[in-house]
Amino acid sequence: YGEHFQKWAERDLKAVMLRDRNHPSIIQWSIGNEIEWTYPQNRAATGYFDMDWKGNYFWTPPRFEPDEIRKRFNEQPKTEYMIGDTAKKLAKWTREIDTTRPVVANLILPSASYVSGYADALDMVGFSYRRVVYDYGHKHFPDKPIMGTENLAQWHEWKAVLERPFISGIFVWTGVDYLGEARHGWPEKGTPSGMLDFAGFEKPSFHMMKTLWTDEPHIYLATQTMEKSPFKLDESGKNVVEKKPGAWQQALWYWHPVNEHWNYQPGELVSVEVYSNTPEVELLLNGKSLGTRRLTDFEDRILKWAVPFAPGKLTARATANGKTVETGHTTASALSSIRLTADRESLTPDHNDVVHIVAQLTDADGNPVKHMEQHVTFTVEGGGTLVGVDNGAFDNVQKHQADNLTTAKGRALLIVRANGKPAPVTITASAEGIPQSRVTLPINP
Repeated sequence: YGEHFQKWAERDLKAVMLRDRNHPSIIQWSIGNEIEWTYPQNRAATGYFDMDWKGNYFWTPPRFEPDEIRKRFNEQPKTEYMIGDTAKKLAKWTREIDTTRPVVANLILPSASYVSGYADALDMVGFSYRRVVYDYGHKHFPDKPIMGTENLAQWHEWKAVLERPFISGIFVWTGVDYLGEARHGWPEKGTPSGMLDFAGFEKPSFHMMKTLWTDEPHIYLATQTMEKSPFKLDESGKNVVEKKPGAWQQALWYWHPVNEHWNYQPGELVSVEVYSNTPEVELLLNGKSLGTRRLTDFEDRILKWAVPFAPGKLTARATANGKTVETGHTTASALSSIRLTADRESLTPDHNDVVHIVAQLTDADGNPVKHMEQHVTFTVEGGGTLVGVDNGAFDNVQKHQADNLTTAKGRALLIVRANGKPAPVTITASAEGIPQSRVTLPINP
């Protein structure tokens, strides 16, 4: 598109604005996303890419004061199109359509953008993964409002906002896992950085951010073997206290791997994590207390226990505002059935009406089986048509338009659309070695 930008930019920008300007969810217009990478003057001016620099870009504040960055920027060869001039044109065209919303951009090199003319064109300066530059920007350019316009779904990103009244908020990249930008190659099909996975199932980061963004008591319980956990034990060998060396790299873009089950080998040491907005959480195994942890004792807001595995029920319990909340995992026995759960009780004959069905593997007692997988086949009869299936996994490359798939974490999603027939819709799930499961929804005119 860059080859045609000069001809089409104004027309395309205004077309997008005219299309979307009446949507109440739009609070500002962005004229650029990490575009500074494509202008060599910006990279050179920051000093981050000098051969003699050994720091970490994401955690290190700007190397130089604005005057030095400006000097380095101006020393670079001029190009036909300078970033500040382009930004001013885009901002001008934006304001010709709408002056009621701020003009913003997502800056990946804000220290250079402040002196290149790019930030001058903006009403709101957005930072892309650059929370360590918040103080720098506010100190040197206090008249320019700042917000995070691309941030990780992690506590430290929100903590930086809470500590700075001059930061208005953040945008999390991403709300939902998305197709594309697979970083490690096939068979990955996308980027698992979202708070919801490809099928819309809630991920650990969803629960962490929920504890930050709601006053309603919330609690989430996750587990992982100590071997695979990014955390390590203290000298006593009893308390999980901090991350292993290099673990921050593992969780830079994605949440570290955890499980939503209590199925391990007898005696195996398990790291238990709880995310909560309550002051204290008690952990219990088969009704016996394993101790209470206080939220203020964990800088990363992840309450942790080291627990030798024993089968039964693991429960996290907390009390806040006079209300007790708890969650838990029960050791699952052999796979016995598939539980089908619909997100609505009926459909209309409208061809656009859909229902989401979650298929969850369970044992004979109805406990979810999340530590093993099963290939499942679906059939839809009557007034509905199968639209697609997914298990939410970022390395699942099966076609969505299929009637079968292998579960991930013991579950799968299928979407059924009304086909106009007045007959009830019957969805059946079949898997080798276990009885069929079935759910039927009426069609209401």
